[in-house]
Amino acid sequence: MNATPQLILIPGLGDRKWLYQLACPLWRVRGFRPHVFTFGWESAANDYYKKQKYLNDYICNLNGDIYLIGASAGGVAALNALAMDSSDRIKAVATIATPYVYRQRLKNQTLARAIDELASNLPNMQTKFARITSFYGTRDQVVPPNDSQPTNINYQQLPTFGHGLTIAAGLTVFGGRIAVSLTSMAQ
Repeated sequence: MNATPQLILIPGLGDRKWLYQLACPLWRVRGFRPHVFTFGWESAANDYYKKQKYLNDYICNLNGDIYLIGASAGGVAALNALAMDSSDRIKAVATIATPYVYRQRLKNQTLARAIDELASNLPNMQTKFARITSFYGTRDQVVPPNDSQPTNINYQQLPTFGHGLTIAAGLTVFGGRIAVSLTSMAQ
């Protein structure tokens, strides 16, 4: 019998764990064992590297296949975790409304450092590109759609407007589409 795949949901800058926990029952129905990992984007207690290491350690302590969904800034953390996964335990990553480039209007320094790391990691991740899908909305005032359409990575537009709505709809209404993309990439 195969173990239930682990799914880690990683929120963006607000670290709203309670909100993502509301979507967990839907992901259980889709055949995953969901976890919500808050990165601590707004916390000054740790630097970016400590926060990323904490996520990587969390992943290492789980059994079975791992899937990641990162929303907004959480997608950057998920992608950096994939870059550092030398054991290939992370089978696929979906990002929702994630900035793959840094814009000055994104004032969070932890996110700025994470995006810098991602820019360094992406060229070395070409063999892992097939395991990544970026989902973005039609219009997003926080992360413009062009910032979520990186070269050489699969991307899909969701019929949504607004940053928060795109994330919420991606985790719920369009979660089936994201689940299919995750599991089809892993095969």
